[in-house]
Amino acid sequence: MDNWDTAQLATDDKGYVWHPFTAMGDWCAPEHEPIILVGGQGVMLRDSRGREYIDGNASIWTNVHGHNHPRINAAIRAQLERVAHTSFLGTTNPPAIQLAREIVAMFPREKFGRVFFSDDGSTGVEAALRIVSQYWKLKRSKRKVFVAFRDAYHGDTAGAASLGAAAMFGATITGLEFPMRRVASVDELMTLPNRDEIAAVVIEPIIQGAAGMKIWPSGTLRALRGWCDSAGTLLIADEVMTGFGRTGRMFACEHEEIHPDIYVFGKALTGGYLPLALTLVSDEVFEPFLASGSEATLYYGHSYSGKRAGLRSGAGQPGALSNGEDDRIFAAKN
Repeated sequence: MDNWDTAQLATDDKGYVWHPFTAMGDWCAPEHEPIILVGGQGVMLRDSRGREYIDGNASIWTNVHGHNHPRINAAIRAQLERVAHTSFLGTTNPPAIQLAREIVAMFPREKFGRVFFSDDGSTGVEAALRIVSQYWKLKRSKRKVFVAFRDAYHGDTAGAASLGAAAMFGATITGLEFPMRRVASVDELMTLPNRDEIAAVVIEPIIQGAAGMKIWPSGTLRALRGWCDSAGTLLIADEVMTGFGRTGRMFACEHEEIHPDIYVFGKALTGGYLPLALTLVSDEVFEPFLASGSEATLYYGHSYSGKRAGLRSGAGQPGALSNGEDDRIFAAKN
């Protein structure tokens, strides 16, 4: 076991680090002992004092294959020997191309055809909101209002937070929100006036995570898909938490056999190893962006968008997974 100076690490952490979603006054109190995690294997984590913990929340719902998985480790090491960083603005790279192709192949080809890469769930949702806003602008429509559900959590960037996190944590910053309405259920959604102003409805399908693992009533997704179709608006499924097998199906929307117009994936996409998210867009939504000129250009992205978004798949390889249907994709941003 490595020898760690736990006391000094704790002192330095309290002296220099600002933790997210943490009351720092309590964290920095003399009696508080931070858990300093230094290693992991499978479902187990180990701290600097040698104590072990079951990773019960899978490192915030990201680590679906366990720590130190040999197949993911090998994929990352292979990429380390190739290149540090390649920009996705004006160039491309084979792993990102391969991953986009494999993701699209998991869905009906007549429905979905484009992948937009970003860094994490928040930026994946942010991209979806901007895509939808620009889509309706290109269609010369007045639709600009988003609808989200009470207790929803879709991330912490300004747009994503306006869908739920800002209200949940009492941290609203006036002027940064997207125009939105919040409803408690599909029944309440059906009573909303001015449907022709609604740009999209956003939902965590099957289950709301940060709200306390609240499961939607059976039939919610089908009813929501039907309402969006009748209202002529778009549906965004935030599968950052639920995607890649977390609900017993590869994707949560499969439970009710519906597809949204836009999916957002993250977290388990890389098994928790490195940050990567993607926004999967229907061909219908993407079509207006094929026009030439600046008006149809999506001016949104990040330095690490599509940065060597690596793909490794194939049962029988050393360390390969053997999950049958759930082994359709194995991604690591490396």
